Amino acid sequence: MNGIKYIVFFIVFIGIFLSCKDENAYIVKGNIKGIGSGELYFAADIDSALRMDTVPVKDGKFTYRGQSDTVIPLIISYKKEKETAWITVWVSNGENVSLSGDADYPELIMVKNGETNDLLSDFKNDNKSLIKERGDLRDKILANSGNVDNLSTEINEMQLVSQIKNLDQILKTKAEDFVEAHPSAIASLVLIQDYIMDTEHPENMHPYLSLITGEAEKNKLYQKLEQYSSKYRQTLAGNPAPDFKAIDVKRDTIDLKAFKDKYLVVNFAASWCSLCEPEYADLVAIRDTFPKKEVELLTISLDENAKEWTHLAKEKGIDWVQVIDSAGWDSGLVSHYNVSTIPCNYLIDKEGKIIGSKIPADSIISILTELIKH
Repeated sequence: MNGIKYIVFFIVFIGIFLSCKDENAYIVKGNIKGIGSGELYFAADIDSALRMDTVPVKDGKFTYRGQSDTVIPLIISYKKEKETAWITVWVSNGENVSLSGDADYPELIMVKNGETNDLLSDFKNDNKSLIKERGDLRDKILANSGNVDNLSTEINEMQLVSQIKNLDQILKTKAEDFVEAHPSAIASLVLIQDYIMDTEHPENMHPYLSLITGEAEKNKLYQKLEQYSSKYRQTLAGNPAPDFKAIDVKRDTIDLKAFKDKYLVVNFAASWCSLCEPEYADLVAIRDTFPKKEVELLTISLDENAKEWTHLAKEKGIDWVQVIDSAGWDSGLVSHYNVSTIPCNYLIDKEGKIIGSKIPADSIISILTELIKH
């Protein structure tokens, strides 16, 4: 009789267990300290279409149910002081994923269940002190952002930035070791994106992308990173400069061929860019130092308001070829030349090949001095 009871209990238990796992959906449950009550925002890329959802959260607890036949990233975002924080969860049908941690440290929120989530959580655990220290330093910078500018605040911020860069480098090395040890894991792609990829020098991630194999190589994130890396390598020194057509401030149509048989300095800037300020004097020096028959300058302004650029150009003595692209960061020229920050300068030779990619204006003066013998 006891044996029959045991069998009945076992069958009931298995039935309950299986009912908790839906093979046609995934479930995400969270219990995050400090997130409070309100709403969380969920975003998932389903068949190249972005699906957005809001989910209620009470005392840090929430549940979300979605569907995906393949492993995809699910982005969960919430408000954190002066900024928006987000957590990435990797999900696919049949998985019950759990989140736990502290809302003040989104990078350290642990995600369990699913190979990708487990591997990333292991990486976070192994480097918990480094990630926490970096988060604390970033919060200090953010807290000081509204303070009145003074020298001591500026120096302190520079020190904080320097410390963050050191931590970034250590975490980058840790991520590189992880990728070498897990070349077929989607988690490796995430670490390449989060810790190895440098927006100024995306080519640095190419050696690690070339290690990726298996299922990770079929993932959309791999395709995205490879495309970005490949596109960037096309604008490195030695490659033909991307051609373009644009209307300059004199209403003339210009393209790369218009500067044939001359060295061309292409400068991306904007009136609102404080970091561009020191570059203008160097660009003027290039104009004054080298004959126009040898060197031309082209500045592409990302100002949406043309009058603001025109005023600055007059003030700084910028009288060479200029294009005001009101599309700003959506500009086709920005995309063609892989501009991620400004100022950004290219030096192109007389045959249309790139000599210098994303280099300071004062370095261009040195290069041109060597190229053009007076």
